[in-house]
Amino acid sequence: METLNKEKEDNPSATANLLSKIFFCWLNPLFRVGYKRRLEEDDMYRVLPEDASQRLGEELQRFWNQEVEQAVKDLRPPSLARALIHCYWKPYSLIGMYIFIEEFIKVIQPVLLGKLIEFFESYNTAEPALVSEAYSCAAGISLATIGLTLLHHVYFYQVQRAGMKIRVAMCHMIYRKALCLSSSAMAETTTGQIVNLLSNDVNKFDEVTLYLHFLWLGPLQAVSVILLLLYVIGPSCLAGMVILFILMPIQTMFGRLFSRAETAALTDERIRTMSEVISGIRVIKMYGWEKPFGALVDEVRRMEISKIMQSSYLRGLNMASFFVASKIVIFFTVCVYVLTGNRMSASKLFMAVSLYGAVRLTITLFFPFAIEKVSESLISIQRIQKFLLLNEVAPQHLGMPLAERRDCMVKIQDLKCYWDKNLEAPTLQNVSFTVKPEQLLAIIGPVGAGKVKSVFTVSLFQETGVVKVKGEVTYTSQQPWILPGTVRSNILFGNEFNPKKYDRVLRACALKRDMDLLPGGDLVMVGDRGVNLSGGQKARVSLARSVYRDADIYLLDDPLSAVDAEVGQHLFEECICGLLRKKPRILVTNQLQYLKAADMIVVLKEGQMVAKGTYSELQCSGVDFTSLLKEDQDEERQDMTPLPGTGSSFHCTLSDNSSMSSFSSSQQQILTLSFLTAWAVQPIEEESRLEGNVGLRMYVKYFLAGANLLVLLLLILLNGLAHVSFSSITLTITSVVLGFIHSLVFFNVLVKSAQTLHNMFRAILRTSIHFFDTNPIGRILNRFSKDIGLVDGAAVLGGHFMPALFDYMCLNNQQKPSYQVSQQLTSGKMAPSLAKDLEELKLKKNIECHVRRTE
Repeated sequence: METLNKEKEDNPSATANLLSKIFFCWLNPLFRVGYKRRLEEDDMYRVLPEDASQRLGEELQRFWNQEVEQAVKDLRPPSLARALIHCYWKPYSLIGMYIFIEEFIKVIQPVLLGKLIEFFESYNTAEPALVSEAYSCAAGISLATIGLTLLHHVYFYQVQRAGMKIRVAMCHMIYRKALCLSSSAMAETTTGQIVNLLSNDVNKFDEVTLYLHFLWLGPLQAVSVILLLLYVIGPSCLAGMVILFILMPIQTMFGRLFSRAETAALTDERIRTMSEVISGIRVIKMYGWEKPFGALVDEVRRMEISKIMQSSYLRGLNMASFFVASKIVIFFTVCVYVLTGNRMSASKLFMAVSLYGAVRLTITLFFPFAIEKVSESLISIQRIQKFLLLNEVAPQHLGMPLAERRDCMVKIQDLKCYWDKNLEAPTLQNVSFTVKPEQLLAIIGPVGAGKVKSVFTVSLFQETGVVKVKGEVTYTSQQPWILPGTVRSNILFGNEFNPKKYDRVLRACALKRDMDLLPGGDLVMVGDRGVNLSGGQKARVSLARSVYRDADIYLLDDPLSAVDAEVGQHLFEECICGLLRKKPRILVTNQLQYLKAADMIVVLKEGQMVAKGTYSELQCSGVDFTSLLKEDQDEERQDMTPLPGTGSSFHCTLSDNSSMSSFSSSQQQILTLSFLTAWAVQPIEEESRLEGNVGLRMYVKYFLAGANLLVLLLLILLNGLAHVSFSSITLTITSVVLGFIHSLVFFNVLVKSAQTLHNMFRAILRTSIHFFDTNPIGRILNRFSKDIGLVDGAAVLGGHFMPALFDYMCLNNQQKPSYQVSQQLTSGKMAPSLAKDLEELKLKKNIECHVRRTE
């Protein structure tokens, strides 16, 4: 909400020359800053125009709209994957040239190495031609190594940037879709699913772009290596290649079995449950329900972790086959070559091993990775596609000329509509009324009569009747919503600050005195979901937001119910009938003392309009509309039983000729004291970030969360034995078996570590309310969606590269924390953004109606 971000520096990559882009010299200033101190958000460069979220999102949205239109013509379901291909195939294909040249160099380099070793096998300085050829091979190997280094990093930078663009564009589409969902569509999805789509599913595009090119590059490289091996060692190479081609379909099958469909559904359910638990934490703590709800979340997590465990075992088998492939391939190749009567020389052996090494990485690692990531991405695409195909509210025209705003109106005639198409009984029927400028329409009726739905007619499924709305519409809900930020930012809501207009709105909404009592005035920070505000203050801030917008038509869903009679009378006279007197106003209320001032009254009962007219006309017509409200209030009183020891409960009856009396001075003092106490709640604290290196102790604690010290020592031993080269057949087979056992045990340890870390949710449930008041719900959920998702992913990545794990740990202790801080910045900025997204998604209808303009 806040628009106080400092102006960022221009991105130096936009003006960098070719050498600077190849060697990434344009990042040196940022590295120097990160070396000296902790990186902050203000240190980041301005986003390039081609990487901006709006541009990427609108581009992909245009292709998606074209795909939907074409699918309707072809009588087939639309495909999001086809829209992605049409949007990004050209730039992504050009990036493939980098990896093609890189893999070509990898194939040529072993040939040069073999020629160089062959020269030293038959060393003869008497022939200058051979010496120059050796120098040429050595120079070629050196240049090839330099070329590999440059191309490798340029390729991965470009391909990760391509994945980032797809992810950002997809997030843009998901967020905009969430704000346009219809009422029936909101019943088909959950907040947890939307959060999971934004935090986990879209990340699959970052991963799939890394390996997608290997789907065509792997077979091409395999054919090239076979031809070279046939030239070097003859048909004996086919023995090793047969092993690779046997492993490739097995690993491909394992990759296709890594389905995220069931796991993602369980993650949706877990995030949804946790969101509801955190939102209702006050009630849970009041009744002491921490343990039952903690057990509920643990049960969903247990089912989720069981699916992750199954996938991890398959990945363990997949990666074990990769690590043992080199031993098996070389063993069979050498055996066949020697047993067929050939003599193995050093040049042929080095060349064969190098060629096998080049193709082994592609065939047994990157190609299965590509299959796995494509499979996961297709599942994510299907989930996102299903979400994007949900029903939306009817598109509306934006704005109207200023000169025509005097003719704004709302006209509903013989309306019959449904909240859900599957319902048999209509939500509203036989409803007709017209509201013109300077008119106040009051809608009354008992609970469940359809009063609120009558102001949401645009979102309902209209069967018959006419709904005509001309003008900009703003909506004030009965349950006010507050976003984290200052009181002023909640009222302005992105509009330009006008001091005179702002002061008039504060006075009309009875907020002037409240702002004067605050130490920071209207610039005081409001907590998540407005925890610093009382119910009446939230209602007045929400009303002030709508009034400040200066719309043409106002839909007021009983904003007076959360305030006392004195303040309610002030809001009705000074705001609804004062500042907004020239606007068309639709007021939903059950407080009869305000009906005399209404130009028109509509009485609803069970979704039908039973009466319409002015106050005097309804009294003369004989319709006892006041009895409907009084019966409803009597039912509410029967439900309100006094607490033990409190004597009798306090009731107040509203009628057409009486209203609540003002509070006594003692009661006003109590309210003032409670008001100041509410504001004493501390505002949202900035999310903390750790500085420095990730020490060995942290890694040990992470692994000990999944196994004891004895199991970890056994893993280290298995890892060492699995990578020792043996000469005999028996020991080679033993090494292969140990490799499989090591991978399976290690994946088991990582999955158990993820499960143990997730148990911190029980600790969060046991903490005080102060923690939830000072930490947004998005920040808390981010730990269990984004961060736990990364920990679950560690069960994949960690098991893949166990041999390099300890080298990484040693290297990580030596490096400066610039990269770590940049990762923390990304995660830290996602939490408040996710918090705001959650609030806006939960209250999507409010925002949607607040900014909707119809013609």
